Amino acid sequence: PNACALVQCPPEQPQAMVSLPTVVLVKVVVLMDLLAASLAAPLASMNTEAPPCADVDSVLIQFVIRVAPQCFRQCPQVCRPVAELLELVAAHANSSVLEHTGCSFEQELQCLYGEPSCKVLLVIANSSMDVPETAEELRLRCADLAGNQTTSTSTTSSTT
Repeated sequence: PNACALVQCPPEQPQAMVSLPTVVLVKVVVLMDLLAASLAAPLASMNTEAPPCADVDSVLIQFVIRVAPQCFRQCPQVCRPVAELLELVAAHANSSVLEHTGCSFEQELQCLYGEPSCKVLLVIANSSMDVPETAEELRLRCADLAGNQTTSTSTTSSTT
């Protein structure tokens, strides 16, 4: 069949030239469909994925998650500890209460120090509070706090 009989061909173009752009166009459309399909699956899974810390009932943590969402995806175990610490800060708890609470979650909080996407949270926290800057500093502070508790407990029990 004559392609120019089906489609209006310009008089200066030969018949063979008409089919080339059609074939190229079909290939481009097929490639675009394949690309769209390959992107649709990951995008769909991203949209149905639960947001970080969805199981933690805290308005404050939702604001912090916006600063470093990848941190909470990589370290989901920090959701509850960070939420509790934020609530204490909002309630103007003293540093002793914050330290004791932080150390009760020492293992969970270790992830903050190993995950690069969490660095921004530590920098922000350190701008207004005395937060350990490394995992080792957290471990030492908590060990020191535990040692002081043991010493004060044994001193109290030996004097009674």
